[in-house]
Amino acid sequence: MSETKVVRRTQEQRTAETRGALFEAAVRAISRLGYSRASNAEIADEAGVSRGAITHHFTTRAAFIAEVVRWVFQQEVVAYQDLQREWGTGSRVSDWPQISWEVLSRPSGVAVLEIFVASRSDPELAALIKPVQAEIEELAVTAFLDRLGAKVRDTTAIRLVVWAMHGMSIGRDFIDDPNAMRDSVILLSNMLERLAPNGTLEELLGSPPPS
Repeated sequence: MSETKVVRRTQEQRTAETRGALFEAAVRAISRLGYSRASNAEIADEAGVSRGAITHHFTTRAAFIAEVVRWVFQQEVVAYQDLQREWGTGSRVSDWPQISWEVLSRPSGVAVLEIFVASRSDPELAALIKPVQAEIEELAVTAFLDRLGAKVRDTTAIRLVVWAMHGMSIGRDFIDDPNAMRDSVILLSNMLERLAPNGTLEELLGSPPPS
């Protein structure tokens, strides 16, 4: 009879798995229940771990939530890349509303928006969230401009698209047919296409690229 070798996980692997499970559970719970109702206990139960897991791995709830936001962004980076490859798009400014909608309208996008709103009345959370958001925006803008081949560095267009998609993802809850919100996304794409028929950021901004 052959012996079966048992591969034991390291402490580092177990920690990473627990943290990943907590991040996923936080997204599900916050997107479903809202930030205030998604307590640490609710998130731990959702993750299938002990109720003390969050306080064991993170110094405060705010520190945990800030890491949730960072983790979501890491997942979104992969999602953006996969969509651009799958759809063969992203090189025109008019591509970005539909790409961003596909990513930001997911439960993870809704959860992050819930967290942002909650941080407005939570100074501790805001102090941790704002640097993370600034870092995220910087990376997102760089990726956006690189994909467009832009010669100017301007955050106006990406902010327009990102925050419009965030707003519409919440707006779905207040209209009779949530799926109809996609029509507004397509309209924004068509508007950008008319403003920049060559697809460039410079054209959209009304400024010629530097020579």
